[in-house]
Amino acid sequence: ACAPSSGGGSADGEGLMCNRNVYQVPVTESQNYNQDEVSESASTEPKITIDPKFDSYIVEFEEDSYETAALQPSGNSVHEYQVSGLNLKNIRSNTFSLKLSGDEYFKKEMVQRLGNQRKIKFIEPDYPLHLIPQDASEEMEVAATVSTAAQWHHQTVQTSSAWQVTKGSQDIVVAVVDSGIDYNHTDLRNNMWKNPREVANNGRDDDGNGLVDDVYGWNYVSNNGKPLTTSGSHHGTHVAGIIGATGTASRGVYGEAQKVKLMALKFIGDTGTGITSNAIKAIDYAISKKVFAINNSWGSTNRSQALESAIKRAEKAGILFVVAAGNGDNGVGYDITRRGYYPAAFTQSNILRVAASKSDNTLTRFSNFGKSLVDVAAPGYNILSTITGNSYMKMSGTSMAAPLVTGLAVLVKAANPNLSFSQIKGIIKNSVDPITSLKTKVSSGGRVNARKAVSMAANISSDLSGCF
Repeated sequence: ACAPSSGGGSADGEGLMCNRNVYQVPVTESQNYNQDEVSESASTEPKITIDPKFDSYIVEFEEDSYETAALQPSGNSVHEYQVSGLNLKNIRSNTFSLKLSGDEYFKKEMVQRLGNQRKIKFIEPDYPLHLIPQDASEEMEVAATVSTAAQWHHQTVQTSSAWQVTKGSQDIVVAVVDSGIDYNHTDLRNNMWKNPREVANNGRDDDGNGLVDDVYGWNYVSNNGKPLTTSGSHHGTHVAGIIGATGTASRGVYGEAQKVKLMALKFIGDTGTGITSNAIKAIDYAISKKVFAINNSWGSTNRSQALESAIKRAEKAGILFVVAAGNGDNGVGYDITRRGYYPAAFTQSNILRVAASKSDNTLTRFSNFGKSLVDVAAPGYNILSTITGNSYMKMSGTSMAAPLVTGLAVLVKAANPNLSFSQIKGIIKNSVDPITSLKTKVSSGGRVNARKAVSMAANISSDLSGCF
């Protein structure tokens, strides 16, 4: 990273020099697999993945074979079409979801018919995506009122010192792609994003994006403008509070960034599971609204080409994509470079992958890791934050570690608005507290430090060409 010279600026930056090669991720077996997949998808043959366990699929057509004007409307929905007896629901441009029922032979026959009508780029199951669950061995504590002193993670990463430089900015928008947000919560309502081009509750699509009254974001589970969490899934509200709650010294909790705008994009319901096609819609919504970052505290062991394409679109748009590394199997974390967990195991440059640490700075037992893939560790054990109904709860998981880093990224951006996502990612990685036990677990070798990261961003030269 580029840092101030030893003759001036913050001492935190000393010894951190500009190195163009620092952030190149070493090739692993997992990445070789990814490269093979790219080569395969680039060939003339479509990639067809039919799995007997799934009846819901995603199909992407080749660009030169896709024209909505040539598709027959199904009569059920404005964005639903019929090809070869199959109803196709539009996800974006040339990408659709569809149902394929029956045995494997029949499914392949229907795909063949579809391919005779339109040139298929790929077809794959519309994989389920899951919230990264609370570690079952940890008790969840619920309280209506709490003191901010209980937030040990702020002390560990030295957030208070970072706040002396900046508390964030309400010009910075973060999309929380999750189970929704309780945007009426006392500690969240003042930091909620509101669509500037949409008039609330007038029953109209004011901004012309096909969604009526998408004031706070969108609910892709119920397909309406109310992306609220419920008592059945506090997850999204808990995540949102870690990023940007606005508590007081006597009540409530503080997010890592006290000033930020939180966009609510709900694709996961009370069961803790959503589908890839809805996650893609949420990501594309965030891209269309030009957010700074997207927080993703969910995942799957299934590798989706459609999801990876959405992340690439976010990368092209300059959006930071913060992801949880995952909570392993049965409470035991594993190396995602050997066994993929997605989206954390994707290799796009805008992805910032986060493992979960405890108060002693060691990884939690449940946290996934990966020396060449997972970037940093952050507190993710007994983290106190907001939940539905003006209440609070302690939860543990990489789901909690990721939003802390998202909030830190907001502070870094606020300290130096000229920074790109790659420069912010580089600063966060280069400003960690080195931890011996993390050297073989995360590529930075340490746990994030908000004071160092913000100080580095604030004092760094505005000319960062050639760095990161």
